[in-house]
Amino acid sequence: MSERHVVVLGAGLAGLGFARHWPGCRVFEADGEPGGHARSHEFGGAWFDRGAHICHSQDETWLKLVTAAAPLHEMTKSTVLNHKAGRWFAYPVQNHLFDLPKADREAALADFLAAQEKYRGREPKNYEEWCRFQYGDFLLENFYRLYTAKYWHVPMAELATDWLGGRLLPSQVANIVAGAQGAVEEKQAVFRTFRYPRRGGFFAMLAHLADGVDVRLNKRAARVDAAQRTVTFADGTEEGYDALVSTIPLPELAEMIPDATADVRAAAAKLRALRQYCVNLVVERETLSPANWFYVYDPDIEISRVSFPFSLSGECIGRTPIQAEVFLPQSARPNEEALLEKAMADLGRLLKFPASAVIAAEIRHYSRSYVVSDLDRAAAVRHVRDWLRGRGIETTGLFGSWEYIWSDRAFAGGRALAQALREKPS
Repeated sequence: MSERHVVVLGAGLAGLGFARHWPGCRVFEADGEPGGHARSHEFGGAWFDRGAHICHSQDETWLKLVTAAAPLHEMTKSTVLNHKAGRWFAYPVQNHLFDLPKADREAALADFLAAQEKYRGREPKNYEEWCRFQYGDFLLENFYRLYTAKYWHVPMAELATDWLGGRLLPSQVANIVAGAQGAVEEKQAVFRTFRYPRRGGFFAMLAHLADGVDVRLNKRAARVDAAQRTVTFADGTEEGYDALVSTIPLPELAEMIPDATADVRAAAAKLRALRQYCVNLVVERETLSPANWFYVYDPDIEISRVSFPFSLSGECIGRTPIQAEVFLPQSARPNEEALLEKAMADLGRLLKFPASAVIAAEIRHYSRSYVVSDLDRAAAVRHVRDWLRGRGIETTGLFGSWEYIWSDRAFAGGRALAQALREKPS
């Protein structure tokens, strides 16, 4: 079926995954370069990504594809910390209760053990119940609820649990009890082994995926006529197609289609994503933390996650790049200069460096980053995608499937869609 003229909207990893397995298709990218959410940029003599990215995939096909592209720094153990109220403790908190004050440690352990008895065999209906059943009320109220509020900006009871695989770790009684009795080595880390390019940021090992693909840059789709099978772009040009594959956000796609029905538009309007702000600094200090990255629970600090690009790449030049991430609801429009200044002050206090040590600072925002997997998401996504599929439009990727997925799964989703379309009668 590859003789069909296929148009792909979006040259992120899902779009490239499709295109590399469908020779002859044309990929139209709104921005001036491919890569989507996986892109990197250089600033202040360091490379920064669109938020913390690492390659922790165990997919041998994916690893063979990306590890040949650039020299990689391979790490066999991640060092991840948490911060709250002036105290540093290891990640995940439930495995390292000994790091907490004695009263907190005892309360957390007692609530955890009680939860194991009280909720055994019960299926959680939402993320709040999942945390309560797994960890008990103390950890729920003093850690997980705090972090959810500042990261997801959605009540825990409104979040589903379908996004948790490979992210939060379910409780293991023996590990948690041992971690409350004394300092223990982290053996339950989410990412025991991971890789990161030595130079060029995360995208250095992915840029070659666009080689040989017909990518048309600065081509933002503005209108899709499903009946006539045409896409009109913001520059006024038009492209016909036999089949359309879209990786752009489902709400945007629904708005582009004039005959999208009211119920489809209503379903698309339910889909939520986070607005992301990245504060990128370069500090005139050799080292500032033993962590590769850390999480911040303090409600008065907007920053949710902080990473150190050189600790990931293995580079050492006497300075420390820092990336701090702030996540807000998509409708938020904060004063970016004030956000940058406060983030710099908070980082200086947490990591103990003066403002004079900052030699480069910037703030970048991304209007959509991670999708919010709330209780409405799955049904709304299914309704929109079914309607689109009935009109010859397939969707894939982070925003095309509206699913919280890793980079390797985004690429694999595009590849799988190409295979499915090849086997489908025209």
